[in-house]
Amino acid sequence: MLTKKERLTKQEFDRSFSLGKRIHSKELQIIYHPSPTFHAAAVVGKKVYKSAVARNRLRRQLYGAIYRYHKRHEVPGTIIMIAKPAIIEVSQRHVASLVQEQLAAIQW
Repeated sequence: MLTKKERLTKQEFDRSFSLGKRIHSKELQIIYHPSPTFHAAAVVGKKVYKSAVARNRLRRQLYGAIYRYHKRHEVPGTIIMIAKPAIIEVSQRHVASLVQEQLAAIQW
């Protein structure tokens, strides 16, 4: 899990959301913006899961996958990961590998 210092504030989120470059897949949208430090956010809306418990579980999985990728590769920048409704079709075991593949596709 990311530390509080590594998570985005509201102002940073808005700035990165408007200025960042986007990568789309069927299950995820990744918005990234180069910066000297690392920050990240994971967003799971009600269109993905109606239940708050399920949304929070997926959000924690996304944060965990981002954290593991960052520890291996030490990439600086800001990442916003937005889950799309198609992520429901992906099993919980494969969510982390899906995130790893998408983050590896980013041209830092």
